Amino acid sequence: MFQDKGLLLLEQKLYLVGIIAGIILAVLIATGILPKLVYILPRCDFHMLTGMYCPGCGGTRAAIAFLNGHLIKAFLYHPFVPYCAIMYIVFMLKGTLAILSKGKFCYMKLKNSYIFLGIAIILIQFIIKDVLLLMYGIDILES
Repeated sequence: MFQDKGLLLLEQKLYLVGIIAGIILAVLIATGILPKLVYILPRCDFHMLTGMYCPGCGGTRAAIAFLNGHLIKAFLYHPFVPYCAIMYIVFMLKGTLAILSKGKFCYMKLKNSYIFLGIAIILIQFIIKDVLLLMYGIDILES
């Protein structure tokens, strides 16, 4: 099967970046540093000024919940985090399969639809959280 060499090279580089990111994350989790990082991250200025949520609000809590195995909580905090985790896992599995099969299987193809879906998830959750907060007084991120 013919593949564009430039695209293949990009996918291989992204796979390498994924391995490095996975190793760094594993080290942060194993050493117990990751939970401590949450306390040094700044609060959301937009939320502090307006009382409303920005498109990224809940992302850190979602990441921590996801890493602790609380998948439903992570989804409620910010569905983009589980989406990214699933995309990362699929990308890395397909990349590993491509390497182990010596090219019989292909790397995961990068598609604009993955980006558009991620943007849609961010915008939809942003709107839902603020509508629930402003119209119904329901604060999903209240902990």
